Formats: sequence, C-alpha cells, structure tokens
Amino acid sequence: MASPIVHVEVRGLDSSELREFYAEVFGWRRDEALSYGDYSVGLIGNGELTAATGAVADWQANSATFYIQVDDIDSTIELIERLGGQAIMPKQVGPDDFPSRHINVFTKFIDPAGNVVGLVEAPR
Repeated sequence: MASPIVHVEVRGLDSSELREFYAEVFGWRRDEALSYGDYSVGLIGNGELTAATGAVADWQANSATFYIQVDDIDSTIELIERLGGQAIMPKQVGPDDFPSRHINVFTKFIDPAGNVVGLVEAPR
C-alpha cells in the first residue's frame, strides 16, 4: 500500500488570521486536545488526517508542508538521500503525551526539486 498523507501544516506570521481563514473556507476547527499554544491542530476528512495552522519565525513563514506516514523514518531518509533528496532536520521524537497521534516521530526533507516534505513514523 502507498504511504498516506497524514498531516498538513500551514504556517504564517499571524496564526489567528490563518486559523480563521481555514475555519471559514474549509471548516477546519481547532481541537484543544491536539493543539498547543499558537499551533492549532484539528482532525479533518474522515478523522485520519490532521491539519494545523501556526505562527512561526520570519524565515519559516508563509509555507505549507504535508507529512507522509512511513514505517521507518531512518530507512526512508536513507532511500531519499540515495535518490537525490536531502534530510533537513534530525528525526524528532515527541513526548509520550504529544497531542497528535500522527506526529509523535517526525522529520523533514527536501526532494530533488526543492520541495520541503515531512515524514511521520507510523505508530507501533
């Protein structure tokens, strides 16, 4: 089976504006149990996908990233780098009580065209 997209992240300097925009246009709602600080997370679609809006530093602003779920981040990064991509951050492991079940272990990479894409390790 193909690896599914499990999380979408939209970032900008004004998290309130983003949250209101995506709520009004697409019906995205903040789930307090999944969110933290200015980072708003909610379940969308059939509940298998999380979407987030959040404020970030100037250099990260105005971008969107989707996260693909894989069985093993380390072996996937090895394959990505062998095929011309590049890991851009070390694998991150959230605490056991991290609010979103989809993004407890994650990283990001750049594909050969320069797109930033996230990886999420499947829950075990």
